[in-house]
Amino acid sequence: MWPVALVAACGGASAPPAAPAVQRSATPAESRPAEATPPPPPRLGSDEATASSRALRCDAASTADLSIDGLLDDWQQSPVLARIGGAPDGQVALHCAWDGTHLAIALSILDDKVVRVPGGHGHEDHVSFALTASPGGKPMRFDVYPGTAIARPRVVGAGAQIADSLQPQGFSVEVRVPAAAIPGFSGSTPELGLRVTFHDADRATGGDDADLDIAQPIELSDRKDLLDDFLHTVHLAKSDITLDQLAELDPDRKGKERMVAGGTVIGILTDQFAYVTMPARPSKIELLPLGPKGQQIIAAIVRQTGNGGSRDVLMLWTVWTGQLQPLKTIEIRKELAGNVLACSYKVDKGKLVVKPEPAVGFSKDTYNEEPADDADPILVPWADKPAIYVLKGAELERKH
Repeated sequence: MWPVALVAACGGASAPPAAPAVQRSATPAESRPAEATPPPPPRLGSDEATASSRALRCDAASTADLSIDGLLDDWQQSPVLARIGGAPDGQVALHCAWDGTHLAIALSILDDKVVRVPGGHGHEDHVSFALTASPGGKPMRFDVYPGTAIARPRVVGAGAQIADSLQPQGFSVEVRVPAAAIPGFSGSTPELGLRVTFHDADRATGGDDADLDIAQPIELSDRKDLLDDFLHTVHLAKSDITLDQLAELDPDRKGKERMVAGGTVIGILTDQFAYVTMPARPSKIELLPLGPKGQQIIAAIVRQTGNGGSRDVLMLWTVWTGQLQPLKTIEIRKELAGNVLACSYKVDKGKLVVKPEPAVGFSKDTYNEEPADDADPILVPWADKPAIYVLKGAELERKH
């Protein structure tokens, strides 16, 4: 008997308690009266200042306790996590906090002259924000123009609580963003992409702006801790991870799920973790688009040896309510004494097609093994047509 049984666990009895579930806000945060979505910020040239390094880890603190009024008195005990530029003509210092559902950002901007224009026509000092839930994902954007004695505060873009305050040597900005408002955000999102650009206007009537740019990822501390718990449970180091990606896996949950694989383990991280252990280290792990609305299933090829030969099995799982559910195990290769039977597979119009390939050495007369009883047995080219599988809910049905 080939060992194909799986050991599955999630944040339950066979694993340490998972991190508390993170509930998303059901009510959008208040936002200022907003104008149309702003254009993307300009690309940075080589002579423009940019701060970019490893991920920031915001304060783990309730953002609901913050008074979003543009003043920085709530942030006096919070460290500056990023700083760029120099006083007095342009410096940005950034603080942030994350509580599992909302991100709060505070900026202290030193500037010897805050430039605003009545009516908003001309070069003006302002700050552009862009937040993404995944690399290359659609950003949430908004621009903040500070209020002065001659121009009212102005916000371009919506979806966040925003306030600013004029200071003796510049101005400050506070922002509180519901994570659910960031396109593509889900309970599995491990970090957010942040880009903050201070456009320091040289002249109100024209001339170039001097841009100060902070572009750094924000590590979501609760998700980072969940990953650490998962790795500890399955006895893996970060260096053992061979695959870490977000994908549409669970039709029962909104957004993408995080899949992490290493060694003989495949894990799914949402607000808890679940994992399966394969009988051997896989030669390949991939996602197959078999479900509706972009849903994918997990596929792994595992080689098993014994009795002088070997076989490769295609192991398939779906994800349902955060749990890994086995779909099928299909033999796709068998070898004995240099003789080989093999099958290819592909996804064609939402169906999994497994096709027998020409045999090497084996023939109808010389192949006399009993079909596998622990997997869909390998197809033989002298007797079998391609097998077609269709995903129906949490079941993978073989049509023929």
